[in-house]
Amino acid sequence: MAVVFHAALYLVVLITGVLLWNVGSATGTIDNVEQFMGSFGWDSFTFQGAQLFRALAFFGLFGIALGAGIWVLAAVVFNLITELVGGIRVTVLEEEVVARTVEPDHTQR
Repeated sequence: MAVVFHAALYLVVLITGVLLWNVGSATGTIDNVEQFMGSFGWDSFTFQGAQLFRALAFFGLFGIALGAGIWVLAAVVFNLITELVGGIRVTVLEEEVVARTVEPDHTQR
């Protein structure tokens, strides 16, 4: 289940990245950032969109495996601690609520 969750998250991040890149490219934001970095002396600074996407896709696959592994490790640690200390007991009491009716006060005029 953790692998499915992280795979879905991976796809959402990839699609969001592509959409944000297209919006940034269309509005000139990427060019503005490149010019801003050039003002600090990095005249050859440019974003390589395809290279950034490939890196995001590659490291995202590691994120799926790492995320699933962390969830498995967390479940094992939780089960060990629960077995050691006895867990948590939750008791729910259901109390009956009695509605009060208030009689109108006719003494005031």
